[in-house]
Amino acid sequence: FAAQKWPWLDGNIWKYAKAEAESKEFSGKYDIRGGDIDPKSIAIASENAKRAGVSKHIRFETADALKRIRETDIDVIVTNPPYGERMLEKERARELCRAIGEACRDKSDSDIYILSCEPDFERLFGAGATKRRKLYNGMIKCALYMYLRRFEKGAGAP
Repeated sequence: FAAQKWPWLDGNIWKYAKAEAESKEFSGKYDIRGGDIDPKSIAIASENAKRAGVSKHIRFETADALKRIRETDIDVIVTNPPYGERMLEKERARELCRAIGEACRDKSDSDIYILSCEPDFERLFGAGATKRRKLYNGMIKCALYMYLRRFEKGAGAP
């Protein structure tokens, strides 16, 4: 990191920061599942996980995200639905935002993170996010919408 070369900052601070971060690393059992409706996307994700050295912690499956959200108890949901820029037409992508919101209605015990470029996402989803972070996915302006263990039907709706 560039900050490691700042002359006015004691270089030993990075050793302490690294030790602190390592002491807080999760050491329990991981139950991470990744899914996509497209088998080619699953193959790519699986290969990337192998190259990153984390494949033993992730189970990948070809699956419909809406069905998966509805039918399983999930502590943390992270999704990056198609934007309509490349994979689906715009209105289909907007319908998917609505459907994800509906699928998440009963997930009040789950943390939900959704990356979307849809400017009207919260209205389509049906609730305002606990937190939002603006960012870019490649060259596409997006936001990360975070619903943190407080999602209830109508709660926080814009």
